[in-house]
Amino acid sequence: MDKNGLIAYDSRVTAANYICTDKANKHVKAKGVSYFFCGREADEPKLINAFENGAAEDYNDSVDVSAIVVDGSKVYTVGINSSEGYYCQSEKLGDIIIAGSGGDYAAGALHAGCDAKQAVKIAIKCDNNSGGRVRTFQVKG
Repeated sequence: MDKNGLIAYDSRVTAANYICTDKANKHVKAKGVSYFFCGREADEPKLINAFENGAAEDYNDSVDVSAIVVDGSKVYTVGINSSEGYYCQSEKLGDIIIAGSGGDYAAGALHAGCDAKQAVKIAIKCDNNSGGRVRTFQVKG
């Protein structure tokens, strides 16, 4: 997410070194909340459940999913992984927020003055796990 609240995201899904698709829509809406996912697609329902109902006691080591979540005008980074379990952090509109394998490339582009869509396009050129169509979502603040 760029400093103006624009979220941009790619459409590539991979499994190890295999490109499964470049046509995925990583924006999922559940109960009026928007989730912009990265990580293991099969774990997305677990993360939605954790955000809506609180974390489960334990997650197996293979769970690896994160998202930028927009609930009204509030923005969060949330995820589940083997080292931290479930986490949820409130973010401030106007801050640069990144997620996913191309995040470091996108962060550099954002700090250099690109908007979120341009930053994701740059990340796609640098990260083989990023690709496909770039979609955007504007957070209303």
